[in-house]
Amino acid sequence: MTASELLPTTGSAMSPQGLSSLSLGIQRQTRREVERVQSRAIVAKLTEDGRAFVTHAALEHVGALTALEQHLITVAPLGEARYREIVDSYTLGASAAIRRWQ
Repeated sequence: MTASELLPTTGSAMSPQGLSSLSLGIQRQTRREVERVQSRAIVAKLTEDGRAFVTHAALEHVGALTALEQHLITVAPLGEARYREIVDSYTLGASAAIRRWQ
């Protein structure tokens, strides 16, 4: 999508017709700024998609590990403190990774 496709189509100075009445330097500067805004929006969207993906994966892993922890406690109860420590450590690490994601 070009900068002119994003601009209003009314008779304002920011419409494609209004923009063409501006100097070439101002037109170029305006198009560059619009492209920078578009670029920041794309990066923000991809960042949020990545954060959601990492969060989803972490939730699935914590759920699976917690189920395994519960099973192991019933099978080998003497390891309960160790199982909890391992699952808690994973959970804290996953939470920290999500918080750092930018």
